[in-house]
Amino acid sequence: MSDPLIQKIRKNKRFLELLGKAWGIFYFEGHGPDIGIRRQNFLRIAFEEELGLKIREAPSLERQVDFYIKINESDLPYSVKTTEDIGTLKVAWNSYPDVERLKEAARKFSFRSPILYVYKDGICVFEADDIENLRRRLGFDDFWSIPRREVNPRGFGINGRAIRELVEMAKKKGNFVKITSVRMEDEEVRKEYFRRWYRFIKNFIKDLDELA
Repeated sequence: MSDPLIQKIRKNKRFLELLGKAWGIFYFEGHGPDIGIRRQNFLRIAFEEELGLKIREAPSLERQVDFYIKINESDLPYSVKTTEDIGTLKVAWNSYPDVERLKEAARKFSFRSPILYVYKDGICVFEADDIENLRRRLGFDDFWSIPRREVNPRGFGINGRAIRELVEMAKKKGNFVKITSVRMEDEEVRKEYFRRWYRFIKNFIKDLDELA
């Protein structure tokens, strides 16, 4: 049986249309951890507003879980990962820029929660057992992406080949829903996006006293 969250998403075409359009707009913001955080927050609010789900954010020190979603009276944990396209998916950070320490951390790492993965072509859930099984099957070098010494390595992730296999596994288990995103590259639209973002922040600052 497919993941309960995927079942909810599959039934809501309006949510899928919204997600596809939003992913097209997010191209304006480029790359980096900050855009990942905004995409994650967008998803959380969209789950609440469009799907009527109750979301509980995980404590900041709890690893591998970003939030819990209440479905059928159960709080289901998810680690949320978002990208533009399929590529290396960072799963852990390390404050020591040392490749050997990263390799040792990757060897000891164990996936304990499902990954809710969203990219330009779909939204899917990678079950923890499937990730661990694939890691054992592919082996260390074909599963993990470890930065080279010259690029100041501070974390490790699942490489693009393994992510593609996980997407195919999710499709076979019914844990994948297709979305259609159209990359927004119009320069005038991009400028207007940031003008409106600026005005939103400016107005939000004015309203802080009432919200506090």
